[in-house]
Amino acid sequence: MLLASAPDADVPVLRAGTQLAQVTIEQRVIIRIPVVQTRMPRADSARQSVAPPPPPPAPIREVGGPRCLPLARIQGAIINMDSGVVMIAGRHQRFRAYFGRACRAVDFYAGFYVEPAGDGALCAGRDELHARNGSSCTIERFSRLVRDDEERDEP
Repeated sequence: MLLASAPDADVPVLRAGTQLAQVTIEQRVIIRIPVVQTRMPRADSARQSVAPPPPPPAPIREVGGPRCLPLARIQGAIINMDSGVVMIAGRHQRFRAYFGRACRAVDFYAGFYVEPAGDGALCAGRDELHARNGSSCTIERFSRLVRDDEERDEP
């Protein structure tokens, strides 16, 4: 008795000279956080003689911050030598990002990028800010900046 088997349907038949190749497609998403330029108000002598100067803003203090900030809430950033990188997450919500000793806020003056994780959040201890000059810094923690005249239990 003679048994014949049919070729497997899942195994392709290769002809002489056939080359096989594998292609991997990766997608990379980078989010640019705009840097907000802070500027001093101009001294307009005509306006100052008519109206009294505005009162100074209430003092700002730091309180414990979240571990993660949703990227959708971040509208921009303010960068200066004294306070480092401050994320603006709404009209009255600001969060200071702390980095390790090797990182300097001045590196981020030209702007920076974030590569988002799958959860859509920027998290301390996990994510990095990538400066346009090529340096990158891991965020160690966030603190929330509040004015003394604001609600204390705001998220």
